[in-house]
Order: sequence, then C-alpha cells, then structure tokens
Amino acid sequence: MSSPLTTPMSQASTKFGLDSSIHLDDNKGFRRHAIERVKEVSVSQDILLFLLAFRILNALSIKTFFQPDEYFQSLEPAWEIAFGADSGAWITWEWRNQLRSAIHPAIFASVYRLSSGLSWVLHLPPTYRADLLVAAPKVTQAIFAALGDYYTWKLGERVYGSGSNEAWAAWSMDAEGDDEIDKDGLRTNGGARGLDEKARLVIGFWDCSEQDPD
Repeated sequence: MSSPLTTPMSQASTKFGLDSSIHLDDNKGFRRHAIERVKEVSVSQDILLFLLAFRILNALSIKTFFQPDEYFQSLEPAWEIAFGADSGAWITWEWRNQLRSAIHPAIFASVYRLSSGLSWVLHLPPTYRADLLVAAPKVTQAIFAALGDYYTWKLGERVYGSGSNEAWAAWSMDAEGDDEIDKDGLRTNGGARGLDEKARLVIGFWDCSEQDPD
C-alpha cells in the first residue's frame, strides 16, 4: 500500500502546529514562573514590613541602655558634629585625640540635622522637638536592625532553599544568640553586633546572589 502523499502545505501545517505547542508550553512556563516570583516578592515585602514595625516598636519601648558606649561612641560625637562644639556634647578622650573614625557618628549626625530641620519646619514646641531628637536615632538603628534581620532570612533562603524552616532558624539563632532582640541589634555604637554586622549581611547576600543568579 502506497503511503499518502505529503504536500508542502501539510508539512508546513504540521511544523506550525509543533512550533505553536512549544510556544504555548513556553508561555505557560513563563506565566507560572512569573506568578511564583510575584508571590515570593509579596511574601518578602510582608516580612520586611513586619520586621520594620517590630524593630521600631522594640526600639521605642526600650528606656534603658546596655553600655555607655551606645552614647559615647556614637550619639555624643554625632551631637557635636550636628550642632557644634558648644552644643554640650560629652566627648571622651579618644575623640578629642582623633583616635576614632567619624563615619559612624556622621550617620546619626545627619539624622539629628534632619530631625532638627523637620521640627523647625513643623514649628514643634521644645518638648516635642526633644522627643523627636531622642526617637530619631532609635528609629534609624531599628531600620538597620530590621534590614539585618531581613537579609539574614534571605541569605538563609539562598543557602537552604526558598520557604525552608532552616532560613527562619538562621534568623532566630542570630537574633537570640546574644539577646539581640533586647539590646544588641538596637545598639547605636556599631561594633560586632551593630551596623557593621548588618552591612556584612547585606553584602554577603548580594555577593551570594551574584555568584548564583538562579
């Protein structure tokens, strides 16, 4: 029995049908991947907002300090940078002899200047201005702490897999290891548990992401 004739039109239709099915499969895969990415971004945003709210509430509710360096290594020099040598800041001997870098206090000096300018624009009375100047560094450090928490979790997900319990365990061990929830993450003096650690976490996450973009 002779095989049926295959015309160029039927060959083209068959090829077009195969290409269309492949194209449709690609579109479905792309849409599925896009939906998963949107869900991941939404979850990440919710977690970041939760950590920001938690850290800021935690910072504003703390009325004590852990060690004097929280003031003498950052806030007192920052106050002098922001408002001048005659502003009444308590400056210790290592600052007078220029043995420390002013980069870290300069961050809080900027916060003080912005807060003071905002209080002037809003015509706040002295008591409210004082409250704002007290709260502003706390909120700033709380934001740093929340970012550190967030990127600890993100780095854990990068290492252990998306949605893994190990990622949360990494954050909880980091937060609880030295009672960071209570004090270390909100300290304004930098140090091993301060701003420099948060910066290393963020850099570590992005360095890991660049090495493994998928």
